[in-house]
Amino acid sequence: MSYDPRTIAFAAEVLYPPQQLRADLVQSIHNTLYKQPAFGYQNFQLAQDGIHLSNLPQVPGQISLLTFAWDRLILREELRGTSVEDFATRLVNVTTTAFQTLGIQASLAQQFVVRSLVAPRHFRDGREFLGSRLLAPGAGGLQALGRPLQSLGTRMVFPPQAGGRDTYQVRIETWPQDARSVWIENTGSFAAPVAAADAPQLANHLYSTYRFLAGPVCDFLSNLDTP
Repeated sequence: MSYDPRTIAFAAEVLYPPQQLRADLVQSIHNTLYKQPAFGYQNFQLAQDGIHLSNLPQVPGQISLLTFAWDRLILREELRGTSVEDFATRLVNVTTTAFQTLGIQASLAQQFVVRSLVAPRHFRDGREFLGSRLLAPGAGGLQALGRPLQSLGTRMVFPPQAGGRDTYQVRIETWPQDARSVWIENTGSFAAPVAAADAPQLANHLYSTYRFLAGPVCDFLSNLDTP
C-alpha cells in the first residue's frame, strides 16, 4: 500500500528568449489577470531581480507569487491548499496571457517542482525511518558520528529515458516542522521548446512531475515502510 501524499508546494519556471522587460506590459498582464479571481494577483512590485505579482498570505508561510525575469517567468504556490489541477490551470492561463502580451512565440525549456509530505506507517519519527530503512547504515551506524541527529536525507537524479528530454531530481528528507513526516520533492526539467499556442503542454509536464513523485517515489518509500 503506497502513501497519499499531502502536497504543500508547486513551482514552475518557464524559460523564454532573453528580453528587456517593459513594466507597462507586465502591468497590463497584472490588470488582465486581476479580472480573473482564480488566477489574479493583488500586488505589483518592481524589484532588482524582476517584476513580482503576489497575493497576500492568509497564514504565515503562504506564498502566491508570479515573477517576471529577463529570461523566464516563475510561478510559486506554497502552503495554500492548491491541487495539481489548480496549479496546472493557473500555469496555462498565466503563461498564455503573458506570452500574448509580451510577444513571446515559444518557451525554450521548463522546470517544475512538486513538494509533498508523507507520514510513515510504522515509524513515529521520520529520522528513524530514513536512517534505518533508506540509508540503512547498520546497527549503531549513525551513532558512530557521536552527535545527536537533527535531520537527514538523500538526493537522486534520474536522466532522460531513450527518446525523452525529461530529467527528474528527487530529494527525500526529514521535515523540521513535524518530526513524524517525511518531506519529498521532485524537480522535473524539460529541455524542449513549447510554442505559445501549445501552452497546455506545460500542464502535461507538470502532471508528469507530480505523477513521478506520487507514484514511483511514494511506492519506493512505502516498500521500505515495514514493521
